[in-house]
Amino acid sequence: MNNSIKLLVLIFIALLSSCSSDNEGDKDANANKGFLKIGSQTVELSQGYLENFGNRGNAYNIDFSLKSKSISEKEDGAVVYFELFSSMQNNLGKGDYAFGGYSEALAYTYTKWGQSLLGKNINALKGGMSVTNGVSIKPTSGTFKVIENGEKYKVSFTGKGTASYFKDGVLASSQNDVSFVMQYQGDVKRSEGKTFTAKSSKSVLRLEKDHAIIFN
Repeated sequence: MNNSIKLLVLIFIALLSSCSSDNEGDKDANANKGFLKIGSQTVELSQGYLENFGNRGNAYNIDFSLKSKSISEKEDGAVVYFELFSSMQNNLGKGDYAFGGYSEALAYTYTKWGQSLLGKNINALKGGMSVTNGVSIKPTSGTFKVIENGEKYKVSFTGKGTASYFKDGVLASSQNDVSFVMQYQGDVKRSEGKTFTAKSSKSVLRLEKDHAIIFN
């Protein structure tokens, strides 16, 4: 009798352990996953954002952003921002996006106004973002891919850009044709995009975008 009870207890423990492992596996499978790699440095990304700026020309101006769990001064963090033009009104259409111009606003293109940062103490500024100690890179070539665009997004970027290296908040050096890679799979937080007005009513400068959503 005692042996039978012991056997049942062991079976029960094994079942509990199996269920726990399955639950952990489900959590891992559903977790947001991604990374930004600039040169030899890599930081994991944990949250995506989709900002809709509405119709422009024959396309829709929809921006895609990502950030790591931490963007503090204590450890290396990362922020990714791409300005894109989509064929779809409320989503980024599946397919490959190539480097293009803001004025042309062609579907399946991204602009030079994108910016990805990696390092310590990443901050939001009016019309831009900064990193106190690290690198900020703006794309000049490469392919932004949208593989999934439903409840979960799956995207990637492989290309090159102009990198600016900062130390203690001061620009230390710049370099062209620096390779960088981004991948992400997970959910996105959606919002209506906001812009700052130009400095004067006659200004020919492009309207600056508010990046606050990434930092809230």
